[in-house]
Amino acid sequence: MSLLQTTLNETLEALPANGIAELSALLDPAWIEQALAATGKASVRRRKLPAEHAVWLVIGLALFRHMPLWQVVQEMALTLDGKELPAPSASVQARQRLGAQPMEHLFALLTNAWGRAHAVHTGDLRVLAVDGVVWSTPDSADNRQALGSGQTQYGPQPWPMVRAVCLLDTDSHELLDARLGDYSCGELTLAAGLRGLDHSITLFDRAYFSAAFLLQWSQAGQQRHWLMRAKDNLRHEVVQTLGQGDWLIRMPVSPRARQLHPEMPCHWQARLIEVSVGGKIRRFITSMLDPEQFAAKPLAQLYRQRWEIELGFREIKQSLQQGQAVLRSKHPELVKQEVWGVLLAYTLLRRWMRLMAEHEGVAPTRISFHTARHAIVGAINTVHLARAGTLPELLQRLLMQARHFVLPPRRADRSFPREVKRSRSKFPTKKCQSVA
Repeated sequence: MSLLQTTLNETLEALPANGIAELSALLDPAWIEQALAATGKASVRRRKLPAEHAVWLVIGLALFRHMPLWQVVQEMALTLDGKELPAPSASVQARQRLGAQPMEHLFALLTNAWGRAHAVHTGDLRVLAVDGVVWSTPDSADNRQALGSGQTQYGPQPWPMVRAVCLLDTDSHELLDARLGDYSCGELTLAAGLRGLDHSITLFDRAYFSAAFLLQWSQAGQQRHWLMRAKDNLRHEVVQTLGQGDWLIRMPVSPRARQLHPEMPCHWQARLIEVSVGGKIRRFITSMLDPEQFAAKPLAQLYRQRWEIELGFREIKQSLQQGQAVLRSKHPELVKQEVWGVLLAYTLLRRWMRLMAEHEGVAPTRISFHTARHAIVGAINTVHLARAGTLPELLQRLLMQARHFVLPPRRADRSFPREVKRSRSKFPTKKCQSVA
């Protein structure tokens, strides 16, 4: 290990002052070293594009989505000892040597140190959300065989897909954990690997209703509550009436669940809430059983925050990835590496936006992701054209100008009923509005 550490130190010392050293203002190189060493991917000999550079290259592919790989190397000044840019093949080989594990490990390090360790509001239960998202990948033989794709009545979908399930803080839009899998891997399976958080309320949609999953989630730590919409055909019996539209209920555990988890009981309990929202009756089920501590109507209002994770996915796909529907990588391992790079890039941007929000004394979600991303990426984009030490100065300037990125408070009366463009759907068809 001492030889490895010596080699890493020599490599870092040889980095150009206006290249990776500048980017340390966003991400401490020690964390990259730790991720590479933990996964056995550290460069033990000097290469044109060592492992430390390859990590930034993968993150750069997300930050500079419209640029080809060789240009990302150029824009981020990923060269060693000030030498000429490596050939495009060297960048591809560096990605292949790196793999996906170091990026996943680095993501865990950052989320542990940042989002998971620091709540926006101290003293309250943190409000989290879990949901899944998919990315389309190039239609190569390797991707289609390893990742798979969806099936419709007209045949297989045109692109192989990779699936992710993420845990997000609804107050800051910071990612706290994520799990990746192929398209055939269900969201519930991936969600079972997420690391929850003590003293929190996690919001799920109805697809995550599973006795085994929800009991495991709440029992994995202290005060790990959950809340979701109740299914219309929920099988239950009332154990106790807690108030008007408020019951303690008892539900059977399916034979299949008991076969997979023999330790589970025959029945389990939760709380069923029925409230009127916008003139419609909505039913919620939750692990928060105390009606005095957790009143029914505030819980129903709290569930609206589940939409924050959908907004987070929109920030990633529409703003960070600039609406590009298909990833770059044609090999499954590099696909997963690329997705981890996207999640890391989003984490870095959200981290700096959190600092901007704290500087202005507003909620992190009040900072415009779209404009802040342009400003932060623009600062990185001009680093190699300026003198050494420019990036920290530019980022500090962003903090001083943070007021220009603050959005007005959200209007409480805004409503956006779900609409779709496809005609074969149970939802109303979205139609273009005529202009007078």
